[in-house]
Amino acid sequence: MKRKGLIVVGSLSMVLFAGYFCPAFAETMAEQKDWAPLFAKFAMGLSLSLGLAGSAIGLVIGFQALLGGGEENYYKNIAVALMPSTQGIYAMVVFFTNMDKFDSDPYSVAGKAAIAMVAMLISGWYQGMVCAAGIKSILEGKNNIANALVSGAMPETYAVFALVMTFIMP
Repeated sequence: MKRKGLIVVGSLSMVLFAGYFCPAFAETMAEQKDWAPLFAKFAMGLSLSLGLAGSAIGLVIGFQALLGGGEENYYKNIAVALMPSTQGIYAMVVFFTNMDKFDSDPYSVAGKAAIAMVAMLISGWYQGMVCAAGIKSILEGKNNIANALVSGAMPETYAVFALVMTFIMP
């Protein structure tokens, strides 16, 4: 777990470092009179990136378990492995529904981004782990696909709660 944390922090640091020294970003900073919209854009971009990353990590974990089951079980269990993909979709929904509010309400946009980025990353990652365990239990004959889908839906509920909260927040 410690190594994964270092990888995530290192990756985020590299993205921030590259973005800070990007000439386009530097020009935007020089022209910017009010920092709030710029901060909101940065937070929303980070939120979208982490939501997509959560889905990608969850899908990798789920598909590793799916591929371990062999070709004969691939299509029977693919629905379970695909479950973490929704966090990326939710992150895109949050991004696109707030694109027109960067200048009018930047602080609310930044708050919505903060809610979405944490919930989408963590729920997608751990949903992949739950789905992988579900696929393994199906392959061992201990469970059926319905139990795996229900178990995989539990981390999903918190991503849905985060999505709903971004619509409820003023």
